[in-house]
Amino acid sequence: MSRRRIPSHFIQRQYMIRIDKSLNEFEVMIVVEHYKERGIEYYELLPGNRCIWATRGSSSCPINEYFIFNEGRLVDIQID
Repeated sequence: MSRRRIPSHFIQRQYMIRIDKSLNEFEVMIVVEHYKERGIEYYELLPGNRCIWATRGSSSCPINEYFIFNEGRLVDIQID
């Protein structure tokens, strides 16, 4: 009995997300929602200097974004 390959359109998409456990959960939810709205599936969230540092894109040309919060509200996103 031969094994059949499952067509790629039947395979559920997997998200590659890494989140540092020391980050504020509420702020992380805001950043995750920001990426979901834009269809971004692969990213890493790390603690920055009074912000959440997000990195995404290829390793040869990563995009760094800094989500800056004040009193639980997202006040700025800086892209590097």
